[in-house]
Amino acid sequence: MKIAIIGGGASGLLLANLLNKNKIDFIVFNNGKIGRKILASGNGRCNIANRNINISKYHNNILVNKLLKYKDEVFKVFDDLNIYLKEDDEGRLYPISESSLSILNIFMKNISNKIVDELVYKISKKNNKYIINDLYEDFDKVVIAIGSNANLDKYDNKLLANLNIKINEFKPSLVGFKTKNKIKEISGVRCKCNVSLFNDNKMIYNEDGEVIFKDDGISGICIMNLSSFYNHLSKYNNPYVKIDLLCGKKYNNLESVINPKLLGYINKYNIDPNNFILNIIKTYDMRFAQVASGGVDISCINDNLSLKNDNNIYLAGEIIDVDGLCGGYNLFFAFLCAIAIFEDLKWNIKLII
Repeated sequence: MKIAIIGGGASGLLLANLLNKNKIDFIVFNNGKIGRKILASGNGRCNIANRNINISKYHNNILVNKLLKYKDEVFKVFDDLNIYLKEDDEGRLYPISESSLSILNIFMKNISNKIVDELVYKISKKNNKYIINDLYEDFDKVVIAIGSNANLDKYDNKLLANLNIKINEFKPSLVGFKTKNKIKEISGVRCKCNVSLFNDNKMIYNEDGEVIFKDDGISGICIMNLSSFYNHLSKYNNPYVKIDLLCGKKYNNLESVINPKLLGYINKYNIDPNNFILNIIKTYDMRFAQVASGGVDISCINDNLSLKNDNNIYLAGEIIDVDGLCGGYNLFFAFLCAIAIFEDLKWNIKLII
């Protein structure tokens, strides 16, 4: 059996390592920087997973729920690859080196000679075998793991156009908000607080965390998680973020509680520190997003991640319309996909034998 893996991200590279270990022939096709999302994860520290993985951390989690049976297998594969992890106070898992490059080097060590730097623009079929770009032939299976256009200036997904599948619009997720409020005076201020997303005067999501104020908006992990829910709203009706700078507490004096610059701002504009409202214009654009919501609709995909209209073509990772919160959940989904596809490929090999 010969496999074409299109995309050298988390899913593609882990799958390639599994195929290589089991002596299954493959080629990875990747256009541009290899392992881009791995290198960017955790601000270069590689937030590879989370101890608290569960379906509540994902949108479109019906598919995730089916893949979570491979959760322990992902960690077993990490052990086999000698990826040693450490955990922070919130369950986020990082390599002990705190270096994304460490993880990429491990993934690349045994497969670098099987990677072709080429944009795949065409998949064709002849005599039940797949041909890539009219040049690379005799593939039995194809795995498409080309990610999304998050954090990219250019992205080409024309490859999917000929597959006759439903593709939902990519939207920026895990990204900051642009606000209507004039907050340039407090640009650069960071504060620990409680944040809530409201739409149509209903609270959608609430979280504690650090907010970073910018010239024209807000960011920070908790805000990026709010954006994840914002992008799954069916319509927007006066969306806003409520910031409780005091996390529900009351103080007689705020001078030792709130950043002086921020305190001056809320005093100047007579803002209730427990109820600081920022009206949302929109999220920042895709270039600033960590991931994207959208992609191939899960209704087109079998439980083994093959396409319903062609069970020899699989999809993996962010190209699927599943996205999660910050904290290693999106990378872990990509790894779950790699394991699920590998298990199905092993089953196919047994059937052939």
